Amino acid sequence: MLAGNWWARIVEDGLGESYVFDTSTFRFILVNRQARMNLGYEAAEMALITPWQIKPLISEQQFREMIVPLVGGELPILTFETVHARKDGSHYDVKVRLQLLRSDEDAVFFAAIEDVTATRRAEQQLRRTTDRLDAIVNNTRMALFMMDDHQRCIFMNAAAEAMTGFSFSETQGRVLHDIIHHTHPDGRPFPLADCAIDRALPENNQQSGEEVFVHRDGSFYPVGFTASPMRDETGKPIGTVIEARLIAEEIRSRETMRNYNDTLKREVEMAVAQLKHAEAQLFQAQKMEAIGNLTGGVAHDFNNILQVIKGNLNLLSRNVAGNEVAERRIQHAMAGVTRGAKLTSHLLSFARRQPLDPSPLHLGRLLQGLDDMLRRTLGETVDIEIIASGGLWNCNVDRAQMENAILNLAINARDAMENRGKLTLEVSNAVLDDHYASQHTDVAPGQYVMLAVTDTGCGMTSDTLAQVFEPFFSTKPEGEGTGLGLSMVYGFAKQSGGHLKLYSEVGVGTTVRIYLPRTRLVEDAPAEPLPLAEQGGTETILAVEDDDSVRAVAVELLTDLGYRVLKATNADNALAIVESGVAIDLLFTDVVMPGNLRSTDLARLTLAAHPGAVVLFSSGYTQNAIVHAGRLDDGVELLSKPYGRNSLARKVRHVLENRALARDAPKPPQTAVPKTSLRVLAVEDEALIRMLLADMMIEMGHQVTEAGDVAEARTQFESAEFDMLVTDVSLPDGSGFDFAIEAASRNPKLRVVVATGHVLDTSSWPASFTALEKPYNEAGLQAAIAKLAAG
Repeated sequence: MLAGNWWARIVEDGLGESYVFDTSTFRFILVNRQARMNLGYEAAEMALITPWQIKPLISEQQFREMIVPLVGGELPILTFETVHARKDGSHYDVKVRLQLLRSDEDAVFFAAIEDVTATRRAEQQLRRTTDRLDAIVNNTRMALFMMDDHQRCIFMNAAAEAMTGFSFSETQGRVLHDIIHHTHPDGRPFPLADCAIDRALPENNQQSGEEVFVHRDGSFYPVGFTASPMRDETGKPIGTVIEARLIAEEIRSRETMRNYNDTLKREVEMAVAQLKHAEAQLFQAQKMEAIGNLTGGVAHDFNNILQVIKGNLNLLSRNVAGNEVAERRIQHAMAGVTRGAKLTSHLLSFARRQPLDPSPLHLGRLLQGLDDMLRRTLGETVDIEIIASGGLWNCNVDRAQMENAILNLAINARDAMENRGKLTLEVSNAVLDDHYASQHTDVAPGQYVMLAVTDTGCGMTSDTLAQVFEPFFSTKPEGEGTGLGLSMVYGFAKQSGGHLKLYSEVGVGTTVRIYLPRTRLVEDAPAEPLPLAEQGGTETILAVEDDDSVRAVAVELLTDLGYRVLKATNADNALAIVESGVAIDLLFTDVVMPGNLRSTDLARLTLAAHPGAVVLFSSGYTQNAIVHAGRLDDGVELLSKPYGRNSLARKVRHVLENRALARDAPKPPQTAVPKTSLRVLAVEDEALIRMLLADMMIEMGHQVTEAGDVAEARTQFESAEFDMLVTDVSLPDGSGFDFAIEAASRNPKLRVVVATGHVLDTSSWPASFTALEKPYNEAGLQAAIAKLAAG
């Protein structure tokens, strides 16, 4: 494509770096003189090099992924910045513009490279100078504001943020007057045109005086100000700089202070009344939004419920064959299923805002009552699981406010998961001991009822966690949240004499725990067993925890209980101890840690090296959330954080003593697989329907592997061979039908049953496919299998 082209000489003599390389081999076809000089290579050497070999920060795989939009025609030019490596090993900064040039006969990649090393160095110098200026400005006690020629805020120092209650990120680009100076103390609007500060720019002179600003919390405060125009190099005004200071103390010394306070008090009361009215309106709007969401998924959800009921009744009918009374009752129940298809679900309403009216409450029953509301409010793409421990204590709280708190947490979790994920609500008894109380000054040791709300969302950084309970703080875009949700829940928990703990990790999810004091104000409440006495031992325990303080406390508690304790900061370091040959009786490890080796892999390797050892995991998440989210295998032993000495002692002793029982337990008999059995992959996102489908297939004598989504199904399909695929159409991460087509193309002998609640056009389907309409029973499933077998 290049030979004989007249522009090759232009490229060769160009002042910038130019590269042409092949679209298949990625070898350089042409590298101009400037590029060779910068890199230090000869032309013959460059002919043997590919683009990623001179880009140390970009691997071959990353480079190939970057150019996909170019190859597919989605981008005409790909622009990015990186570094180039010279032959002598030195680096320089570059800006790359990459194009795919096509002709009738051929295509090549053309890259124009700009050396931006000097530019970056100048930017760094400017940044250092700016940092010094910022340090000076932000360490003065005078509040400083800068506005552009449209009175939009372009700078606030730390003193200005402290004075106003607003951060610079909240005011940047907005008209400053509309944020901190928009209303007179008597409630009258304060137009920008009437503002003395604003006149400094158009009148091109300095303005000074006293004004009343509006704080972020709605209160008013007096300031003395000086507003001066900023000018460019020609002397033209281009903005305003404001210096402001609090003058409340000065005003108090004046005779007019009494009148000022009276006026200010009246205006504050009016502002508070308006704020309460706005909160009531906001609550009503949120409630109506929840009700609208509630009705959205009724048809699909109700169809799935009928599937579970009808399928189980069909299975039960075989067990009562010949019993006329039982058969008649099953017929009545089946008739009820038919009638149930015509019923609608009722909505739970919330009481208006009112002072707390606490009464004894069983949170397990409350959650069960809210189950239907939560499912419809959050939508069908959010999987909800509710777990209530046996022997649950009661707490003394306001029922309506408790419901409101649960709904707030659930909606926050839904938004964090971007409307798709797993939400686990768990209630259990909890004892917060003296050790835990000593680390949290707002907690009294004692017995509590714990509500844990766990999501699989994006998680929060430590900076966000430090502010998450502050009123009006929100990580949501403007207009998509009030920032009051968690602060309201926190206030409710504290007002109820309880405690709130939040545990979150970026990319993993968040658990919010509410601890509410136990009450005994319930008649005929079953007596709770006394806590087991703590007991230690002399076994050897390997404690693995990346948090230094948590690890130190765990090692101290275990050592105090008499155990021999080895410690490691992560799974990689712990593996070295495991492989050293030292005897280990128990591995006590955190679930989520930094490093290359996962905690689950460490557990597997430990058990392989020490067959007599056992594993106890520790996590800030509740056990049910971790187990059902698939992060740990079935049968996991987990101690949830925070834990105290008693709970640690009991759990460690329980795990160690159970290992002997596990070794001595008789092995379950192996069930013979019928010779005619099929190897079936069942793909269904609804857990109850998936369990029912598996039960049906197993009773027919088939081997069943389950999957809840396309990704899991693809993994199972790649690791094992299957004769049949039974799949739902709508799955959380894609189409079950598309996956079936993909699977059948890789295994032509695969037979496919597509289960759906919709009417589908099957005229163009392959002969190895058949449809199964929901709700179906065992007979319908058998008929679908027989149809495929006959075909």
